[in-house]
Amino acid sequence: MEGKTKIERALIYLFLALAIAGSVATLVVHVSALLGNTIPFDRSLKFLGFGVFVVFVPMIFVMNSLTREFKQKDLWRAALRGCPQWMRCALWIIFGYVWVGAFALHLLYGGGMDSPANTARSMSAGLLIFYLIPVAVLYSATQVKRFDETRKCPNGHTVQPLAKYCPECESLINRTSIPPTTSSADHV
Repeated sequence: MEGKTKIERALIYLFLALAIAGSVATLVVHVSALLGNTIPFDRSLKFLGFGVFVVFVPMIFVMNSLTREFKQKDLWRAALRGCPQWMRCALWIIFGYVWVGAFALHLLYGGGMDSPANTARSMSAGLLIFYLIPVAVLYSATQVKRFDETRKCPNGHTVQPLAKYCPECESLINRTSIPPTTSSADHV
């Protein structure tokens, strides 16, 4: 969190905690809806729906600061560069589940698209991804400085965060170039 004041860092951690809490609550509601119980969804929709905006808007500002110096095509790689590989993969898998689920859950469970149970299933899945994106981006913001500062080529030259080749010696950058304080499984 390079160049951030203590207040900005504290706010990032606060919104990260809120995003994690919202993700867990939405996951509970979604699993409950998958099992046919729509009561948690009916009771929590107004809070979970509002909560998405509470964490998503600050995430946009943080994401802008994480991606400011990168090309548009590298937006997500830049924003999530501080996340471990498993977190990035999980985010894309859940995104795919939500997208496919918007169509498939209605077919799997029957009852049409307007049934309360199917509405709860689809909307809770959609809310889940809108909580998980801020979790990943805000977590990345807490780790990105450590990741960026220690990225080196095999010859020890410091390289840019998303570089594929070293500008000095033109050697291929190992994708597992990570901070020495974490395991290689976290940033592969």
